[in-house]
Amino acid sequence: MRWDTLQSVGLPGARAIETTQADERSGSPPALADLHTHIIPAVDDGAPDLRSALETLGNLNRDGVTAIAATPHLNASNLMGKRRSRADEAWPELSSTVQEQLPGLELYRGYEIQLDTPDIDLSDPDLRLAGSRFALVEFFAFTVPTRSADVLAQIVASGYVPIIAHPERYWGYDRSLSVVSEWKDVGALVQLNSGSLVGEYGDNVRLVANRFLTAGWVDVIASDNHARPNRSPSLRSAWEYLDGRGLRDLAGLLLSTNPRRILRDEMPLNMGRVAFKEPLLSRLVRALRGSR
Repeated sequence: MRWDTLQSVGLPGARAIETTQADERSGSPPALADLHTHIIPAVDDGAPDLRSALETLGNLNRDGVTAIAATPHLNASNLMGKRRSRADEAWPELSSTVQEQLPGLELYRGYEIQLDTPDIDLSDPDLRLAGSRFALVEFFAFTVPTRSADVLAQIVASGYVPIIAHPERYWGYDRSLSVVSEWKDVGALVQLNSGSLVGEYGDNVRLVANRFLTAGWVDVIASDNHARPNRSPSLRSAWEYLDGRGLRDLAGLLLSTNPRRILRDEMPLNMGRVAFKEPLLSRLVRALRGSR
């Protein structure tokens, strides 16, 4: 099933997106970069051991991913706890083995930090993606808290850029998702999960993910791969999903250009809003279920 009509809607300063009928051109994606994975062994709910981590990294690499950030879970209220110690202990063996077995793969460190407290000190560069100004964060219990924009604004005021992980999966929005505009206004970025676009979390999450794209809110797409059989999505599926709908430029921006800019400590580019006509089934599902 595909969209019937696609067109670009320009924003001030935004580049135009070529969005005609589904792109029939052949070709492989550019070198993809994944900023959200749980592949450091035995740290969180991700890779249980080194073998699982290496198998997952190899699969991602074969799918065209050449740069990956390992981002285990960490709580803002306990930045120096046992989980971080386990990550520090497991990292040298993982990184050295990757250099030997997957020499074409760039591996970086970071964390996915749950904002279980409104105050967070990000001055330690190891907490941020590849030591850049960018920090991957998520809200507690997949719920949008009150005054969430204020928490993000505090991070920005401290000199860092929060990247909100998988907000399309959160609860607590109004029907217009108005708080997302507040996040963007204070300087936060948005990371969409690749699995959300292809229905791995259900139709409702997929529809919300499409609304994020339509509004031009998404800065990067990542896998959130947990190196387990039922939690091993790929960026390639998101590339094929967008490319198959004539959005190759957008796919390249969100899956390659922007994540690599972030790893280089450069602000991502914004391609603006994308308008499209959803299939009838999707519109019916939205009408019947409403928006989260």
